[in-house]
Amino acid sequence: MSAKDVAELRSLIREVRRTFRLLAGISDKMLENRGLTASLRAVLEFVFEEGASPVPKIASEKSMTRQSVQALVDRLVALGLVETTANPAHKRSVLVALTDRGRETFEAILFQEARLLSKVSESWTEGEAGRAAGTLREFQKALRSKSNGGATNDTDIET
Repeated sequence: MSAKDVAELRSLIREVRRTFRLLAGISDKMLENRGLTASLRAVLEFVFEEGASPVPKIASEKSMTRQSVQALVDRLVALGLVETTANPAHKRSVLVALTDRGRETFEAILFQEARLLSKVSESWTEGEAGRAAGTLREFQKALRSKSNGGATNDTDIET
């Protein structure tokens, strides 16, 4: 890999981080009147899209610790947006499911976000966002396959 390739990848990572922080800030501002944060929204989104799920699955898919997801779930239960039910596949790991109020709340959030995203993407060409998303998916796939399950020690990473 050339020095230019490395510089371009570092630039990509920098832009992903900046975009993530920007999105989290915008999301937090949009959600504050609902008593939610971007992290709480992420759990709601997962359960909305995937259906009732155990905390370890949510944590794995969101690259978070089980303990941090459990704390978020506890807050969402207190807000009446999710509920926990018995998990027939595992006695100690409950399923997290949206309540009717949680589904209505998340659908309202999606509507609000769609209005913003529509304005943001007005000047983009057709397929531009899809190509960017595809590039990021390929980058994630390469990171997972070459990092030995998330190792950060550069002696553990194949080059």
